[in-house]
Amino acid sequence: MTTYTFKHLTPEQVDAFWLDGYLILENFLDRTDVTTLRASIDVLTDWINTTEHPSFQVEAESKDREKTVIRKISSIHTHGGAPWEQLMRRDDVLNVMEDLVGLPVQFHHSKVMMKAPYDGSKKEWHQDLPQGFVTQTEADRLRQLGSDLTPEQVPVVAIQYYLDDATLGNGCLQLVPGSHRHGLFKDPLDESLIDARQVVPAEISAGGALLFHCLTWHHSAPNTSPLLRRGPVFEYMAPAHGVDLTQNNFDDGWGQILRNGV
Repeated sequence: MTTYTFKHLTPEQVDAFWLDGYLILENFLDRTDVTTLRASIDVLTDWINTTEHPSFQVEAESKDREKTVIRKISSIHTHGGAPWEQLMRRDDVLNVMEDLVGLPVQFHHSKVMMKAPYDGSKKEWHQDLPQGFVTQTEADRLRQLGSDLTPEQVPVVAIQYYLDDATLGNGCLQLVPGSHRHGLFKDPLDESLIDARQVVPAEISAGGALLFHCLTWHHSAPNTSPLLRRGPVFEYMAPAHGVDLTQNNFDDGWGQILRNGV
């Protein structure tokens, strides 16, 4: 029997992730990484102010009437260019994902969540993929490729990178440990399910990263501070056993194998 050698995480960290549904990694990005990604978002922000695109979501009730206040940039690996493509494929990131979900490591999607100073709105309690570990549309894609897997059999793990210090004041992510083990719920979650005594704020310094299971209950409060919060999120799929995704033509990158098991 072959013994697996962990690539980045310790066995204790892996156990903690599957127990709690999340794991914090301090100082995952260095100062140069943070500076480069911040600068890329600044360029995109300037462009988005003059461009309408379905991948860009703005604050509908912004207090700032002089400019567009961005809430979300979808598919940042596509719109952001080389720094984001490199981040998606970084060895240390893929090592983490291999430690958690095995091989092959497959891409799911990317986005940047933003909380503008005094203007970033709240996000209700939710699970990232409420229809299952992959969406029903994606389950249909798997079936087209020869799989009878249900969504629950293909878990997704997210890694959120912290480009700014995240605090309760600027709307850091808040999670309920162990909630990923309760199964699927309608979106948004019924807040009566939330025990405030169990909620953990992910107050993480710039350069840190947060790993979380796609079914872990989480939300964020409004940004009531003068501090911007930028949180790129990349999500990766566990192996879709018996399915060859290498020939898919999905332009969003879904199912792309970033590290093979060979």
